Amino acid sequence: MNWDDIKIFLAIVKNGGLKKAAQQLGIHHSSCSRRINALEKDLGIKVFDRLSAGYTLTPSGEELLISAEQIQQGFNTIDRDILGKDLRIAGDLCLTLSNGLACHLLMPDLQKFMLAYPEIHLKINMSYSVSDLASREADVAIRHVANPPDSLTGKRIGRLYNCAYASTEYLEQHDLINQPEKCNWLGWGDKSNHLKWAEKAKYPSIPVSTNMYSDVLQLAAVQANTGIASLPCYMADNVSGIERISGSEPTARDWLWVLAHKDMARNARVRALIDFLAKAFTQHEKTIKGEITII
Repeated sequence: MNWDDIKIFLAIVKNGGLKKAAQQLGIHHSSCSRRINALEKDLGIKVFDRLSAGYTLTPSGEELLISAEQIQQGFNTIDRDILGKDLRIAGDLCLTLSNGLACHLLMPDLQKFMLAYPEIHLKINMSYSVSDLASREADVAIRHVANPPDSLTGKRIGRLYNCAYASTEYLEQHDLINQPEKCNWLGWGDKSNHLKWAEKAKYPSIPVSTNMYSDVLQLAAVQANTGIASLPCYMADNVSGIERISGSEPTARDWLWVLAHKDMARNARVRALIDFLAKAFTQHEKTIKGEITII
């Protein structure tokens, strides 16, 4: 059995089809098809049903998946152990963080890190999803989490502070106190949770009629006079044309951590990035708390 064929098999399972699997692996989808056909021929079983909606596992494929995942976990453990012992401050390094933190706060710091460590090849993945540090989808992650899993280690670097913001034009055209029903609050998640936000609780009658699962999207919507949003102070305090709504004060929200898998904690470039980011957040403390602006 060829391990490369098993990697293609796992990629198809994860992505549900050939084209997405090929994109993930950086190969042509016809190559994926040939390798899966060869795998089925070698094993003497059919592992996928080829349907118009995508590839689905056969019962034999389900059995193979269990073994394949165990093999993959073994390779990941070996990979982490080898890389964790790497003492060179050089090589590839992947950081994942939210779009808001990357674009509105940390990009100048990341540029300083790249200048300070020119032999590190930094890859930045801007995402709100929790990348799997165990499978090395990322080496270091900045995440909003109260208590990280036991498999991870890192530094708690503070809390994010939010206020409620709207554009000056929107506030001139809407009466939040006397006509709240004509206003729009931009939501994020279950509406039943919104009144738990200190900013929203002061305006319980304003309806939440739009959900946008990105602070960058919500900021753009506020700039376009779409409504009111609870946004991180470091992001919204520095945008021309928008302002805090009446009565909104900075409120502590999520804890922030810089994290890595424990097996990677000894890696020199991982330690260098974690320490660098922790210092950067210390320097931005007042901006994050909404006490000063970047501009």
